[in-house]
Amino acid sequence: MTHRFPYDEKEHAASKKTIHDALTVMHQNDIPFQWVEEDGSSLLGCYASLSYNPAFVGQFFEMAKTLYAPGTVKPRNRELAILGLSSVLDVPYVDYCHRKIGSKCGLSPEQFEDALAGKVPADLSAEEAMAYRLGRILTDLKTPLDDATWKEAVSVMGKSELVGIAHTVAGYRWVSLLDQINGDTKRWINKDE
Repeated sequence: MTHRFPYDEKEHAASKKTIHDALTVMHQNDIPFQWVEEDGSSLLGCYASLSYNPAFVGQFFEMAKTLYAPGTVKPRNRELAILGLSSVLDVPYVDYCHRKIGSKCGLSPEQFEDALAGKVPADLSAEEAMAYRLGRILTDLKTPLDDATWKEAVSVMGKSELVGIAHTVAGYRWVSLLDQINGDTKRWINKDE
């Protein structure tokens, strides 16, 4: 498959550096997934399309670093919300990246697979299960959030965590859309799993 967003050093070097630096900060100097094609011909996933509009790259990663900052959203809740989103959308690159990130947050392979299949994983706290459910609900939300879901979410996680989950889902909806317009194949799968 021809890359929709091939990498050009002259045009995209600054974006690539910003992406690398931000991913390094977000993942404490250990980026757990491939984000550049092995031959350097393209960035992968959302990063390829993102690099074509440099004005957004820095701002995109300011938001992303905020999502990963301590105290913004609990890491397991963040990952479960992203898995909820991934169970609704077809975003293989997000799945690939978050398999590795989720395992760092203590999610088992079984929990990960159940979550991708649209099933609330076993052995979660009430708050974690709600984070997963919100990931699914908010991804497709087209009307105001219903009162029952609102009350349950606030009772198990509080308003601050709920808003953090909403930011996570909104951010990863953006990531997913950039990935989807890239039309990436699954060429990174099995290369470093």
